[in-house]
Amino acid sequence: MSELNVTFLTSTEQVEGQFDYAVPLLEPVITQAARGEFTVEDLRRLNLDGRAITAIIRKGVKPVMAMVFEFVHYPQQLAVNIMALGGVELDGVVHEFWETFRAWCKEAGATNIEAACSPAMARMLSRYEFKTTYQVVRAAL
Repeated sequence: MSELNVTFLTSTEQVEGQFDYAVPLLEPVITQAARGEFTVEDLRRLNLDGRAITAIIRKGVKPVMAMVFEFVHYPQQLAVNIMALGGVELDGVVHEFWETFRAWCKEAGATNIEAACSPAMARMLSRYEFKTTYQVVRAAL
């Protein structure tokens, strides 16, 4: 695999100029795994509002992975919550990108990375030291 290039969209200008590259990578996550919690446009708005950050990972110039995450402030910990993660050749790209992302999170002060995700994504993430901490249960109202 060629070297990956990572762009973290942290400013309005970056989101407005580059978020569209993430859309086709995130849409399958929204339609197949999300349970109505958000749309791709909701993720864009959260990024524009400074409540989330989007990472676009490119192999050369081609976007191959997009990830939207947020910081979660617990009383005793700071976590990075992965809200959406999608792409092509996903496991290979995550494998190549993961140590860079862990280092970035640690430098930002985070003590954990977490994700509420499908069982298939949980299996993939288990290869990167993720352990089941809680099970989310939900009752519709």
